[in-house]
Amino acid sequence: MAERNFRFKDTVLLEWGDTIVEHLKLDIDQFTTFDPKLNQNFVTHVEQKVALGYKEGGDDLNRARLQEKTEAVEKAMQDCRIYFKKLKYWVLDAFPGKKAIQKQFGIGRFRTVTGNQTKMIQYMEGLSDTIAQHLKALEATGIPKDIVKQPAILAQTLREANKVQEQKKGTRTVDTAERVEQLNELYAILQKINAAADNVFDELQAKRDLYRAPSRSGGVTVGDEQEEELVS
Repeated sequence: MAERNFRFKDTVLLEWGDTIVEHLKLDIDQFTTFDPKLNQNFVTHVEQKVALGYKEGGDDLNRARLQEKTEAVEKAMQDCRIYFKKLKYWVLDAFPGKKAIQKQFGIGRFRTVTGNQTKMIQYMEGLSDTIAQHLKALEATGIPKDIVKQPAILAQTLREANKVQEQKKGTRTVDTAERVEQLNELYAILQKINAAADNVFDELQAKRDLYRAPSRSGGVTVGDEQEEELVS
């Protein structure tokens, strides 16, 4: 995974970017005189880079989206647990003392699947065949029709939720790496502007300091301290 080239928080980098853009708008003529590439189009480019950094929302947003998918999986898992509890009642009613048949329905072994998404999916998908095999005996107990039909629906719901969750886990890693690369690019641009400012305002330290990188604490470094701060 890409590593950050800066030693302060992402939000501090973006705030620095905002500040630099505002100073650039006021001083752009002097920068352009020093380096024609540092023109109004360049300011717009930097502004767009900063806006993109804010728009992406960072890993907090990714974590929130993953948490949403995780909650969907847990709800689907809980629905399966609740279903098993209901099914168990009717199976015991239909097959009292018949341990082998009860075991086919998961009684006595359900605890081995209740905490594992993959095992739960396999269990729920297999239930439809088990119910079909013993349907007459179950119907003789008066088992509700929706309990008979539910396993396939619950299995599909859990399977889809699990698939989406796993997909989000993968994209979160990719999204985070891409974001770091983009922030590193912004940091490099801001460093370039700061280096230009050192020349544009070589006799005005107060102006040079306006373009300095933030310290690790989020404050602005001044004077010679900047050289150490820019070492990555």
